[in-house]
This record gives sequence, C-alpha cells and structure tokens, in this order.
Amino acid sequence: MSLAKKNILFGLLFTAFTTPSIFFMMGLPMILQMQGFDASFIGLFQMVGFSAVLKFLLSPPIDRIVFRHNHYKKWIAGMGIAYIVLLLVLSKLSLEHTAVTFSLIFITVFIATWIDIPLNALAIKVFSKEERLCAGSYKMSAFFMAGLLGGGVVLLCYNRFGWENTFLMLAFFVSVALLSLFKIVESDTLSTPSSMIAFATIRSFLQQEKIGIWLFTVAFYFAFISAVWIFMKPYLIAKGIAPDDVALSVGVYGSIIGFFGGIFPSYLEKYFTKKTLLIAFSCFNALSVMMLLFMELSHFNLNVALIAITLTALAISFSSAIIFALIMDYSRQTSKAIDYAVQSSLFALTRIVSAMIAGIIVSVQNYSMFFVFELICIVAVTFVVVRHYPSSSEVEAF
Repeated sequence: MSLAKKNILFGLLFTAFTTPSIFFMMGLPMILQMQGFDASFIGLFQMVGFSAVLKFLLSPPIDRIVFRHNHYKKWIAGMGIAYIVLLLVLSKLSLEHTAVTFSLIFITVFIATWIDIPLNALAIKVFSKEERLCAGSYKMSAFFMAGLLGGGVVLLCYNRFGWENTFLMLAFFVSVALLSLFKIVESDTLSTPSSMIAFATIRSFLQQEKIGIWLFTVAFYFAFISAVWIFMKPYLIAKGIAPDDVALSVGVYGSIIGFFGGIFPSYLEKYFTKKTLLIAFSCFNALSVMMLLFMELSHFNLNVALIAITLTALAISFSSAIIFALIMDYSRQTSKAIDYAVQSSLFALTRIVSAMIAGIIVSVQNYSMFFVFELICIVAVTFVVVRHYPSSSEVEAF
C-alpha cells in the first residue's frame, strides 16, 4: 500500500474518532464561557479527557486478548460500534440533563481514548520507521481537521440545528470512517508475546537507559502551548468577539492553518535532525505566545488576533507532529500498544493539569499573567531540550 493511501485512510479514522472529543473539549468551553461559567470551571472541564491519562491501564487487554487475524482492526471495529451507540444516545439528551449528559460525555470520551490505542498500534505496525515523521505530520493534520470540524463546523451546526442533529451527524461520520478499515491491510504477525504484557512491560519501558529526558519532553513539550490553544476561544469571547466569529476564526480558519502546518514537518526531516526540529518548534511556540502577550498589552483587534491565531495554530501543529513521530520511535516493536499508551498517558496528564492551572491563573489574575506564565514555561522546556535531549545517533541506539 502506498504511503499516500495509508495517510489518507488513517487520517480519516483519526479525524472521525477525534472530532466528537474536540467538540467536547474545545467547542463546549466556548458555550460555557457564553453562559457565564468561571474560567476555573472551564479549565476543570478538561477533566472530561482524564481517561487519556489511564491509557497505560487500557492497553494491556489489547495486547493480551489477541485475535489471530486483523487483531488491531477488530479491536477498532468493536469499540467504534460502541462509540457510535453512545453518540446516538447523547443525541437524545441535552445540556439541561446536566449530570446524565456530562456522565455520558465522560464515557464517550473514554471510548474515544481507548480506541486511540489500537488505532495507533495499527499505525505503528503499518508505517515503516522511515515513514513515521510523515505519518506523524499527517496525524497532526487530521487532528486539525477534527479541530476544524469539532471546534468550528460542528459548533456552528450546534448553534443553528441544535443538539440532536449535531450528534446524529457525528455518529454518521464515525460510521463512514469505520468502513475505511476494509482498505487497510494488517499483517497477522503477533508482535507482542504474552510474557511481555502488563506492568512488567511498563516497568521495562521506564527502566530503559536515557529514557528520563524523553519522558520530560513528552510530558512538558506540548502542555503549555496546548493550554494557550484551549483558552483561545474563551479569550476571544471575553474580548467581545461574536461567538460565530470565534468559531470561524479559531475553529475553522485556525484548524485549516494547522492542517497544512501539520504536513510541513515531514518535508523538513530530509534536512534537519529531530532534535533540531524539537528546538526550532519550541522556539516557535514561544514566538506565538509572545505575539498574544504583545496583543494583550498593547492594542487588541481582530486583525492582530488572526495573526496570533495563525502563529498558535502553526505552533500546535509543528510541535505535536514531532512529538507524535517520536512517540512512535520510542514504542518498541514487542509492545507497541503499551509503550504508546504509557507515553500518551503522560502526555495527556500534563496537558490536563496545564489547562487546569491556566484556568486558575485566568480566574485569579488575568490573561496577561496567563500568557507570561506559559511563555516562561515554554522557554524553560526549550532550555532543557537544548541541554539534555540526545543526538539523533543516540536516539537510534535507543
């Protein structure tokens, strides 16, 4: 199967499975802001994605319950059907059913998180090592396409057509994406011996030589720029921008920029090492936050805000593309699902905590202090990566 075809098929699956979660975590915060909820609650609402922190607990069944043929594809299909059913049930509820609705949202995001494990394990199995930065770039583009849909188009549909029709549309999209599994060829090689399963595998991953700097990188590299992106919509709403304009400028325009930006890193691998790209993209993260801080301290207008949205969307796409590629590199062939899940759990935990801290800072202080805090953290992470992240030859040896 050609690289382009693999990227398209996996891109469709990543987009469809991620779009509802994006709506929950980046669309609903704007609705909460419009309804007068405090910024600290908006940050706390990111706990709906806490199941991503538990990926290391969700991965052992996938590597333990082994299907002889199409192992990962069968896991994806089964959980995909459960995902569709939950979306259909949600369509019959509303935000007025607060406790029930938010509980079901949590369960739905839980399934979306779980399905991400066999999907990524399948990607690691299908893509060769030489194809992984390209695959990581396209995955990031798929994430931004999901952002365009979940944080923009779906939000506009919700504003105009209501809750039920919105969730029926999401369920239909996931159903169509599942059909693409028929086009993906999965070998029947069982790459995970049963003796390597569960906590022993997690322990062996964490005990590898020079793993510490990578765990620091995967934990903190993306967390602070992610918090900035999460609060972009509430920030613009607080500045008096109309909700539809926010949905279009961040959810649609920002996601389009991020989509194309996510493809860009795959072309840079030919000329630069991954460490160089890590450093360069981290500096770009700092630049995007500096632009927001400048705008907040000087003069705010929508034209300047669009520049800030552009830079932040590119920063998100660049930094996450390189991180996703490295996560695949650090996932061992004998335990793809568990290694990926351990790294993703750490990635998700710091991202949620960062968003919660950001909400507290905005609530107690203001957006100026929020931007200053995020900028200091990004600069600190950049310094650590420059000083301690291994060279390309050392990563290959790892």
